[in-house]
Amino acid sequence: MKLRPFELALVVIFLLLMAAALFLLKTYRPNDNNGQVQIGKVEVWGTLPKDGMEKIIQEKEQINETYRDVTYRQIEPSAFTNEFVNALAEGKGPDVLLLSSEQLVTLRSKLRPISYEAFPKRDIASQYVDGAQIFALFDGLYAYPLMLDPLMLYWNKDELARENILEAPATWEALVNEYVPTLTKRASDRTIEKSAIALGEYENIRNAYSIVSALLLQAGSYGVTETEEGQYVIRLNESPDGFIQPLRVTTDFYTRFSRPDNTLYSWNRSFPSDRDRFVSGDLALYFGQGSEAHELERLNPNLSFDIAEIPQGAASTVRRTYANFYGLALVRNSDNLPGAALVLQELSAAVDQEKIAAAYNMVPALRSVVARGSNDTYGRIMYKSAAIAFGWLSPARPATDEILKNTMRDVLENRSDSNSAVNDALQLLEIEYNK
Repeated sequence: MKLRPFELALVVIFLLLMAAALFLLKTYRPNDNNGQVQIGKVEVWGTLPKDGMEKIIQEKEQINETYRDVTYRQIEPSAFTNEFVNALAEGKGPDVLLLSSEQLVTLRSKLRPISYEAFPKRDIASQYVDGAQIFALFDGLYAYPLMLDPLMLYWNKDELARENILEAPATWEALVNEYVPTLTKRASDRTIEKSAIALGEYENIRNAYSIVSALLLQAGSYGVTETEEGQYVIRLNESPDGFIQPLRVTTDFYTRFSRPDNTLYSWNRSFPSDRDRFVSGDLALYFGQGSEAHELERLNPNLSFDIAEIPQGAASTVRRTYANFYGLALVRNSDNLPGAALVLQELSAAVDQEKIAAAYNMVPALRSVVARGSNDTYGRIMYKSAAIAFGWLSPARPATDEILKNTMRDVLENRSDSNSAVNDALQLLEIEYNK
């Protein structure tokens, strides 16, 4: 049968539509996302080991296919800032940072804060442990709090038991009056053979910054505050009563343990790192981050140790320790802000937050998760420190470490008294904040 041109055109159109339908059926992939928004490519950068984050992301992908383009990249802490800033300059930066509170001041201008209209301050305070509010600055929340790594006191059970001591010191007074005199072993020329505690020096004490910070907090330091214009105000040497100068008091107390003429002399700069001495059994008490516990087990399976809350003042009515807080932050120049925001919100929710914290041997930042406690051997103690853990808005760690190291050294070497050394430190910190 001969078709008229109009009928022939209809047949051709019908055949083309059929071919298109068959193609769509062949290439169609059902939507397995249950109506979830497509995340797209989201790159997360951080300094923590990649295994923990990659495992969580892979688990998320099994449930939600849109996580297939979410990746985590680990960068060494010493190289992180330079690599991040250079990547942003080239338009190749990440979308989300797994950010430490110790990096906040340095990287703040590169981050996109969440407004308090979207996440009210009242909700932040009620949902997270108090110290996690370090990410809540005057113009918004710079990171969703994720977890914290509190400073803890590790104690060698065998060394203490040898002196009929069955528990770690709960107060500084007990540490000074009982533990240091009993556990420190010196030769007749005062050469230290066994150390009770590593304090005083800076370079060979792994967590010197955290220890000094904890002492500042316990002395009532205001730390570093902000004005309404976003200017940092250094108040490390100020306290509520107006009389105690926290940074000077901390410097005086800290350096006593490395003065050969002091009765508390227990440590000097000739030793290897305090962690190495603790692992080898030559240091009775060690101040370490909570996340170190399982690594210490691996380094010396025969070492019998436990952890405890760091000592507090016997007359203190408020307990304090230092912690490094971690949060997920949006990068201001992200090419995929909607996807990045979704990843940030989901990974910081209770279920994933607990998994991530467990992967890094840390404590979740959500009050509701902390309240449930932990079944981990060390986690049970660490969780108790979460409520009393705080940080402070420090400039770049390398610069802060150098300033604090020189402060302690100037006092130890009698180049300055504590007042002069502290004043110099405050002036140098001011310069760092204004860079």
